[in-house]
Amino acid sequence: MFEISILFFLFAILVFLGALEYWIHKRVREKIPIRIHVNGTRGKSSVTRLIAAGLREGGWKVFAKTTGTLPRLILPDGSEIDIRRFGTPNILEQKDAIKEAASHSADAIVLECMALIPFNQRISEEKLIRATHGVITNIREDHLEIMGPTQEDVALAISGSIPKNKIIFTTEKESLPILQRIAKKRNSELVSVREEGYDREKYMQNFAYYEHFENVILALEVCENLGVSSETAIRGMWTASQDLGATFSCSFSLGRAQIRFVNGFAANDPLSAKQVWDWANSLAMDTSLRIALVNCRKDRPERSEQMAREILSWKEFPADFLLCMGEGTEVFAKIAQKFGFPSDQLVLVDAVNYKDIFQKLEEMVHSDALVVGLGNIGGLGIQMIQAVREKEGLVRV
Repeated sequence: MFEISILFFLFAILVFLGALEYWIHKRVREKIPIRIHVNGTRGKSSVTRLIAAGLREGGWKVFAKTTGTLPRLILPDGSEIDIRRFGTPNILEQKDAIKEAASHSADAIVLECMALIPFNQRISEEKLIRATHGVITNIREDHLEIMGPTQEDVALAISGSIPKNKIIFTTEKESLPILQRIAKKRNSELVSVREEGYDREKYMQNFAYYEHFENVILALEVCENLGVSSETAIRGMWTASQDLGATFSCSFSLGRAQIRFVNGFAANDPLSAKQVWDWANSLAMDTSLRIALVNCRKDRPERSEQMAREILSWKEFPADFLLCMGEGTEVFAKIAQKFGFPSDQLVLVDAVNYKDIFQKLEEMVHSDALVVGLGNIGGLGIQMIQAVREKEGLVRV
């Protein structure tokens, strides 16, 4: 009996401490008048950065936190702090960012959703962030093992971050009816952002890297809603630091060869990969060799299979070589061979680091080539991006 009483007492203390911590968090959170929660399949980090940059240009004191390639806290002056993690990512990280922003009397905070599990996505919104403005970039077939098995399931999972009685912005088209239904249930206004109201050339001409037009107009719409004009906001967006995973194109010499490299490692769903591949080929129409550099992950065999099927369906600009690196490349190779891709054009590299990849490319390419990184950005993907950026004689194109 005594032991039960002790356990009950300890449990009561834990409940009290948890309730007290949540009460403190709510008080801290409410000190930040504008809280923007960015969710979606692709482009979350970019849109988070773009919104923060646009508001900064409008004179706002804004903090932002990205959880993309490398987690970062972006300060009101645009500088960035690495977020050091001990163990696996945890959605409670958002509390720390909110606390930091509140301690500096921020006008706004822009937070990239870091949850994948549907329940956690909803908890992130309803318990941690309580956004005044929600943002959903798009809905794609990714992380199906967690949010799937269908794109409709992904839409339902991501809609868990739609705030109640507020406003939500999205450029999603295919799954828009689902988002509209959930927004209506939560008594929130949903703004469907369309390209028609924006001049692509006007807004895209001064980016130093490849940015998706949909990301830009989505961020502009949010800034406009908060009183910062598109003309002002876009100036900040043009000068904002890009995420490490952002798509870019460059060229450099490798032995006797001239390589045009396009980073699309973060484009790890079929539609995004196709968009990057087509854009890369539009820059190198006269190239003599097209190489898809695919970074595989052992723990994501379904993504390797999905990517293999997608790449092998490209008819307008087919890949001449598939160069596979990372772990679990045999899954990708199996699908490629099943669809009849020539085995002598399928290269699996047992790479320890980026130098092994450069060496293999030097063996394969004798004049010029287009090399497009796809699949996953982790591990060798990040190594390749950093190594390419440090190449001597690098030219941004």
